[in-house]
Amino acid sequence: MAQCKACNTELPKNAKLCPKCGTKVYVPPKNVRVLAIVGAVMAFLGGLLPFVQNSENVADAYSYMSYLNNDGYQYQNHQTLWYLYMVALIATIIIVVLKKEIFSIITTAIAAIIFGITFSQLTSFMNEDPVYTVGLGTYVVVLGLIIAVVGCFFDILKFRKTVEYDTRYMTNNKSTWSKMVYHKWFYVMFIPVVVFIAIFNYWPMLGVRYAFTDYKRVPVYVGIKHFAGMVAKDPYFWRAFWNTLQLSVIKLVLNTGMAVIISLLLHEITNIWFKKTVQTIIYLPHFMSWVVVASIFRMLLDTSDAGMINTFLMNANLVNEPVYFMGSVEHWRGVYYIVNIWRDTGWGTILFLATLSGISPELYEAAEIDGANRFNKMRYITLPALANTIITVFILNLAKVMNLFESVFVLMNDAVISVADVIQTYIYRMSFSGGNNYGYTTAVGLFKSLVGCVLVLICDYASKKVRGRGIV
Repeated sequence: MAQCKACNTELPKNAKLCPKCGTKVYVPPKNVRVLAIVGAVMAFLGGLLPFVQNSENVADAYSYMSYLNNDGYQYQNHQTLWYLYMVALIATIIIVVLKKEIFSIITTAIAAIIFGITFSQLTSFMNEDPVYTVGLGTYVVVLGLIIAVVGCFFDILKFRKTVEYDTRYMTNNKSTWSKMVYHKWFYVMFIPVVVFIAIFNYWPMLGVRYAFTDYKRVPVYVGIKHFAGMVAKDPYFWRAFWNTLQLSVIKLVLNTGMAVIISLLLHEITNIWFKKTVQTIIYLPHFMSWVVVASIFRMLLDTSDAGMINTFLMNANLVNEPVYFMGSVEHWRGVYYIVNIWRDTGWGTILFLATLSGISPELYEAAEIDGANRFNKMRYITLPALANTIITVFILNLAKVMNLFESVFVLMNDAVISVADVIQTYIYRMSFSGGNNYGYTTAVGLFKSLVGCVLVLICDYASKKVRGRGIV
């Protein structure tokens, strides 16, 4: 709790004047920390942009990790400096977020020094080879570092001028370091988890820089060339993008709708033994891998005598010849939706059945006394009780619409690529069979991640409006 510097009176929260002596209370500026974070993020993003640019061909842009001279000889002697620069900026962001302002200026200064060393070498290189000029990344980094240094400096001043506290009136006067020492064994147990997450979740994120390169044998920076080409010149990318949205959204609607219908049907079953048996049976497909599921349906839909579906259709005189469902542009999406419903609907009923089991039986009894039939009870009691859960499930799953790969990959083939190709299968094909330009496919993957991030933020906002809390 803060105290008045003049009379040592305990001050109420957010007080502007001392209630006893009337002394004005110093209120530290708010959101100063944001300035440091914005500058560090700008400098970090600038590290992904080209530092050197070919003045004769503006499309050819390079960073200090990789640049060419007139003879076509490629230098790669700055990768270590690049890693150190990026790590220093990440450390700055983390330190500022943790409110350790006194250390943030150190890491920011380290990043500035590393950039200065590298830029001096780039300057000498450009003097020897005048065909090269300063690229966009240099300006972004310089501006970002200036903002970060200013933000960190103001943050330190704010830290020094904050209202003094009397530890006698504080409920917990232990420092963060003291708490960590006291709970040291919990942190020791947490170390393997942190290492695992850092190696498998955060370390691969460094590969984002290749989105700004032509990476066939070695990375050569080309700036935003891939993004411009992807958006303006690649119709196959947009085909995959729209296929992803269509397949994901329609699948989400169908799976959620079928899960609600099956949940309502299961809820009406009064025999517990039969109900549990049916639930177990419809849950089982979820535990099959997509490879097994694809094999099963390929067998069922086969055009030979082994294909049960085609055999039945021909025996019933519904078709004159076998239909190649898996290779037909007209039928493939229908098959895909059916396969997804068969595999995932049972698992999706868990949340809805839990909600239904929580409805008070007294509501149904009161409705029955008032003369309501089964349909009216479902309409006026069951469905309104399920509405909030349906919206929540839909919102949570909407954030994952871009993560569509395995279910499509095991069912698609070259005959249906126009209706089945999605973003992730497109990246896979372009990486391993389309010239192996990993820079371009990394750019596509980064675009997908940005769209997914926007969807997550939208869903988080919608979740706060519907449930009162976010999805994270």
